[in-house]
Amino acid sequence: MNTINIKLGYLKTLIPLLVLVFAFSNCEDALKEELFSNVDVEDFYSSEQEANLALNGVYVQLWNDVYRDGQMISLSDVAGGIMVGGGSANGSGDRSGIDTEWNTFTWTADANELFTAWGVYFAGINRVNFLLDGIAESSISDGVKSSISGQAKFLRGLFYFHLVRFFGGVPIYIEPTKDLSAIDKPRNTEDEVYDQIIKDLQEAASELEPYNAGDHSAGRATSAAATTLLAKVYLQRGDWQNAAAEAKKVMDMDAFSLMEDYQNINSPDFNNNNEIIFSIQHGGTSNETSSLFQTRMIYLFGPPQQSAGGEVVQFHRLKDLVIFQARGDVYDEIPDTYRKWCTVRNRMPYYYTEGLNTYVDDTVQMYAPFVIKYHYLNQESGQLREGVDFPILRYSDVLLTYAEAINETSGGPTVEAYEAINLVRRRARGVGTMYEQDASIYPDLSGLDQTAFREAILDERMAEFMGEGHFRWDLIRHDALVSFAQGHGISGASDKHNLFPIPSSQTSINLNLEQNPGYTE
Repeated sequence: MNTINIKLGYLKTLIPLLVLVFAFSNCEDALKEELFSNVDVEDFYSSEQEANLALNGVYVQLWNDVYRDGQMISLSDVAGGIMVGGGSANGSGDRSGIDTEWNTFTWTADANELFTAWGVYFAGINRVNFLLDGIAESSISDGVKSSISGQAKFLRGLFYFHLVRFFGGVPIYIEPTKDLSAIDKPRNTEDEVYDQIIKDLQEAASELEPYNAGDHSAGRATSAAATTLLAKVYLQRGDWQNAAAEAKKVMDMDAFSLMEDYQNINSPDFNNNNEIIFSIQHGGTSNETSSLFQTRMIYLFGPPQQSAGGEVVQFHRLKDLVIFQARGDVYDEIPDTYRKWCTVRNRMPYYYTEGLNTYVDDTVQMYAPFVIKYHYLNQESGQLREGVDFPILRYSDVLLTYAEAINETSGGPTVEAYEAINLVRRRARGVGTMYEQDASIYPDLSGLDQTAFREAILDERMAEFMGEGHFRWDLIRHDALVSFAQGHGISGASDKHNLFPIPSSQTSINLNLEQNPGYTE
């Protein structure tokens, strides 16, 4: 009988964090904490309520550390050459001159972000494995069991998709780790990891059929989420035919569409809308006394306070909490559409003076461009609104996935590929809203060859998803990361940077983990 100790702070999720979690997290102090109660793991999953509590504990891993503290943005958009970050979050000032390891592509195996991502995602995988093992023999109804299993496999697939893009091949765990014997596994190949991801997502899509609109509204994974992620996995592998087929399945569901107004995509007034296929749920209602721990990421994009016209101005209550800004040259390359205004800007249409005492309805120029797509202000309090979910899968991504895959399979864009990308472009210029721009500002595409259309897709993805953590992988998919980075002043970019190093904390624990090329100590 396997029994684990669970401290009081973990009772809300009741997830078994066994040896693997501590080994991957390198957190010896966790073993010394005061214990509250004992839970028998094998008896835990006997009811639907217990299984759902365990599932909630897997969902928690989506937000923990990697996204909450903005580390995913460092690992994706900053390490993709379109944003910069650095220094303490508590301080304003232009970050473009700060030579952090992510800004300059000089990261090492000791980077905290890599250590954190490895630990968080493998902990999530182990939680999934315990959950699937626990419900297999439980008396839960088949329908509920299928729903829980499908969501869990979707999440395991998502965790492994992050890991394989970060590190390449990693150890595959599909059984719960209950003792030390399993922590020294060598790396599986990249193809083997992708095969496992595809298996998980295919089974998740099947087990979650038919599409459940109620689960979508509640922020749960659905068959649409599994199919969308599967399309992205195929796309990343260059399996264009399957990528197009899976994307088309989502398009044919008629359950999703583009939000008419780009600025409403992430608004807390429209959570889990018809464009959001899957997102990290935050909750909150713009509560003045809320913990910064829960809402940190919305402030990390700024903009911070600054001097303007001889006085200090600010744009929200936490005036100095900021890490990220867009690269100036990248900002200049993005067409001046309504979407750009809703995504990244170098000026604000309001500001506060005298602390938050005076609100001024006027435009002020900022010293750098900042991503503001998560910036929803409570004007009276100066607090940014809570409840801003972080998008993982959007319908615009489905359309661009389809267009990209069709272009590759057909030797050039088809009528269907053009229509898919042009839907996104029309929304970018605000068609159908009070902000609609003339078609000449951002015209529909036509008459492109395969190479030009491929480049147009990459440009579209950069503008559409800035601040969402996708563009690094888009570049890598077309072997363009190094040239893009070097073209934007990152002279040290080289082929080794297509992968991150295995964290040194893990290679020191597991001597069977071979380091990625170029990072050998």
